[in-house]
Amino acid sequence: MARSRRPAAPPAATAVASAAAPPVPLTAGRKRLFWAVTLLMPVVFFALLEGGLRLGGYGGDYPLFVPLDTGAAEGSGILYPNHDVATRYFAGGFVPNPNADFFAADKPAGGLRVVVQGGSSAAGYPFYRGASFPQVLRRLLRTAYPDRTVEVVNTAMAAVNSYTLLDFADEVVAVKPDVVLIYAGHNEFYGALGAASSERFGSPGLVRLYLRLRRFRTVQLVRNAVASLQRAAAPETPAAGSGRPSSTLMANMVGQQSVPMGSDTYRLGLRQFEENLDALLARYPAEGIPVYIGTLPSNEGDQRPFVVAHVDGQGDHTDAIAAAAAMVRQGQPAPAIAALRALAAQDSLAADVPFALGRLLLATGDTTAAAAALRRARDLDALRFRAPEAFNGVIRRVAAARGAHVVESEAAFRAASPGGIVGHGFMLEHLHPNLDGYALLADTFLDALIADGAIGPQQRAVPPGRSLTLITPADSLAGLMRIGLLTQSWPFRADEEQRADTTGIAPFVLAQARASLRGDADWLESVSGLAIYYAEQGDAAHARQAYLAAVMAYPFLPAAHVAWANFEMAQVTSGADPSRLDDAANLYEVALALDPADVQASMMLGALRLQAGDAAAAVPLLETASAGTSPPAQALYNLAGAYATLGRWDDAGRTATRLTQANPGNAQFQQFAAAVQARSLRLGP
Repeated sequence: MARSRRPAAPPAATAVASAAAPPVPLTAGRKRLFWAVTLLMPVVFFALLEGGLRLGGYGGDYPLFVPLDTGAAEGSGILYPNHDVATRYFAGGFVPNPNADFFAADKPAGGLRVVVQGGSSAAGYPFYRGASFPQVLRRLLRTAYPDRTVEVVNTAMAAVNSYTLLDFADEVVAVKPDVVLIYAGHNEFYGALGAASSERFGSPGLVRLYLRLRRFRTVQLVRNAVASLQRAAAPETPAAGSGRPSSTLMANMVGQQSVPMGSDTYRLGLRQFEENLDALLARYPAEGIPVYIGTLPSNEGDQRPFVVAHVDGQGDHTDAIAAAAAMVRQGQPAPAIAALRALAAQDSLAADVPFALGRLLLATGDTTAAAAALRRARDLDALRFRAPEAFNGVIRRVAAARGAHVVESEAAFRAASPGGIVGHGFMLEHLHPNLDGYALLADTFLDALIADGAIGPQQRAVPPGRSLTLITPADSLAGLMRIGLLTQSWPFRADEEQRADTTGIAPFVLAQARASLRGDADWLESVSGLAIYYAEQGDAAHARQAYLAAVMAYPFLPAAHVAWANFEMAQVTSGADPSRLDDAANLYEVALALDPADVQASMMLGALRLQAGDAAAAVPLLETASAGTSPPAQALYNLAGAYATLGRWDDAGRTATRLTQANPGNAQFQQFAAAVQARSLRLGP
């Protein structure tokens, strides 16, 4: 068996190792170069990352206003609020969007441009189009100032707060509004980036810094990554254990359910609102733009507190409140009131006690004391969806310091409410107005604008806004369905659900409302279909309302005006309403002002001019309608007749020939052409 052999050991070193060479000292220039490279490496890295993200199409700028794309090479010249602008503030999931209010890129000379800022109540939730206070205000202003072009641009949307309003300020200034209206504050805690929001991530100063930097794609990448980690580690939904679904945006925005009055988060929300509002109200006057900001009413009479906080050492007061109610049933309201007042003093954070006290006082007829107790209950509600009275104090204080105008909308709601207590008479649920409430809000802002003279002397008296609220039955029903979905979810209780009553609703209208609710229907197509449906049903009033809604929402579309004009012409020719002839003519004229080449408007207005005996005015209109390769037969027929009336027989003959060539099988046209050729055509009476 062979043995393995170890390698021989190396011979011992006999040479003396040479000493190591000394390091070469860095010169001052090399030191500067070293530090410059060291410091520039992160900058170069992020510059390359930013460039790569932009080249790869990651993220976006998401401007507030974008141009309307009509496919025209020269552009439409029309702007509207960007559907995706809220992507700036929401890192994932559902992103709210503003209403599509269109306005001219080049402000009309002598026009009146109003920009509105705010949250869901300013946006008009749950009705939106036609019913929001800015939409009602637009109709009021157009009535009050008939000689001016009135544009009301609503940038409001759900789940945003003063951070968003401040972030929009420069872009609002850029469109040169004559006045800015603000109705905001309810979303301050739970709106995007708010003090108690699921989207929050720092102090007000840090959030404002982020908003200045968020156009960088690298910042968007980091924000989205953080949001993904937050969603992965998210705690239970707010509705956990309540037996109520929490899939609404309202529920998903809640990061901290309980924000007791005076707590750190409560004070942070107040600070956030005041700092942002101060910067916002300083920005517009610096550009010479008047600002009107409304105080904040909410449902204090009929909405029980959502979350009840307690002073340390205090517990649930359900039994004590029930005992007080029992005393009332036994005819002893005075001891019940005294007991609740004592309990309210003992637990100064419990919102349910003053709410029960307020309801009891209201039942006894003491509306003054009831109003004070119910407002206290609203302020103590630890789930901060309703702005506390302290926010109205901030509004008044900052507005006074910055020269803004306060619109006392809360006082207007109280003045119109029984006992001065705002409830379901003007509110749908906790804070969103109903149709009467939105109209009252519009009236209040209009009164303030006119009283201060900010928009010039009033030219014409206006009716109450409720009479000018323009909302179709389908949109109204869709709004009530939205409220139904909201109140079927956390934080509302089962007895607070408001299910929309669809009894007796026509199937077509119900289908339109459901499609609107799902968001899978184009609104213009929907309202146009609704107009046609009502016209076919012989319901002229609702058909006219739908056509008007389309024209108000899309005033730049000739087709919207033509469709309405055609309906009015049908009313005239059928004998249903002969008085509508002038209305039809005016609508055709508006359509031609928007598009002088519109065939339908030219043909119909030319026919009306010819019928009125003004062949000279009819000819250019009918020539426009007949200019194409396949003009309508009626346009050629009327044009030939107009030429003949004017004695232009050669033109009449050529036009009649075109008519017969395009319609060779039509005996009436053949006879007409023969009469023209024989110059025996007799027109008129």
